[in-house]
Amino acid sequence: MANVPGDISALEAPFPGTPDAPVDRMLECVAVRSESPDVKTFVFRDTTRDAPRFVAGQSMLLTLHIDGERVDRTFSIASAPGTVAGSETLELTLKRQPAGRATRWLHDELKPGMRVSSRYPLGVFRLDAVPQGPLALVSAGSGASPLMSMLRTLARHAPDQDIAWFHAARRVEDILFADEIATLQARMPRLQATVTLSLPGPGWFGLRGRASRRLIAAAMPDFFTREVYCCGPASFMDDIRRIHAADGARHARFHVEHFGAVTVSTPPADREASDTDKSFDVTLGNKHFTARAGETVLMAASRQQVVIPCACASGICGTCKLHKRSGAVDMQHQGGLSTHDEAEGFILACSSRPLSDLVLDF
Repeated sequence: MANVPGDISALEAPFPGTPDAPVDRMLECVAVRSESPDVKTFVFRDTTRDAPRFVAGQSMLLTLHIDGERVDRTFSIASAPGTVAGSETLELTLKRQPAGRATRWLHDELKPGMRVSSRYPLGVFRLDAVPQGPLALVSAGSGASPLMSMLRTLARHAPDQDIAWFHAARRVEDILFADEIATLQARMPRLQATVTLSLPGPGWFGLRGRASRRLIAAAMPDFFTREVYCCGPASFMDDIRRIHAADGARHARFHVEHFGAVTVSTPPADREASDTDKSFDVTLGNKHFTARAGETVLMAASRQQVVIPCACASGICGTCKLHKRSGAVDMQHQGGLSTHDEAEGFILACSSRPLSDLVLDF
């Protein structure tokens, strides 16, 4: 049988355990595959001998230099961890976003032999162990990438697992990983796969329309009994969570990965802040805003319509990294910033609370 991306033959390593702490690494691009008209898979080799361990579902930060500017973006890893020793590769399957500087550069410029800086593994959206019950992997668009890492991992370590794959796409040419999933179904007797298209063309006989309770029920009548891993646009994930909860499912068994920017809500000011009414002036490039006591830089910026790119909003991914030129902050992140970047004066907007007036830039 011909190999497919993520081929599972001869791979019998134990199920991956706890991932390593995030570290900075240099990656070399070794291959680029076209998956659809606007989606490519980039295959990387970690140039260090001992690549850090990651768990299926986790992500990595790429640092790119585009037109003389540093651009940091976080992407989910699509490949499975734990490949044969000496042949480790990492795969990112990325859609070219018309307004996305990073994805446009990667699609247009990145070629085999080129190197990029990275930081990984990142993220708490991950499959830490073989599920004890039936599983649902639900995705929309490029949100299929971290779920594909999970499916490839389960194919390797638990091929008899009860898995329902549900994917929402616009057109038939936008369906990701279709050939590989068909191959995996031949090896995984309890894997069922369903796709719904919002813009189906002639000859499409599958489900059509946006994900809804009716479509989910048609594809997975026992959806509410399944542990769910869901990735896609925020509105999609919110809809799927409501459908899952509507039938009495337990919320603790629903896991989401934020795909793209997230909305940051500002909680009510704490009692101490309201008593002192303290605030700090923040300058970010040519923009100015104020931060209340106890409020993160990201919360304050979002409240005043100042855009700071972000993904996880929890100190993991590093997307909201800013350079602090002056001022003091209380920063509590979860590995999204290296010690070198901290020493160079970088902060994470989502994890930094001003202690004084600040001057920042991207």
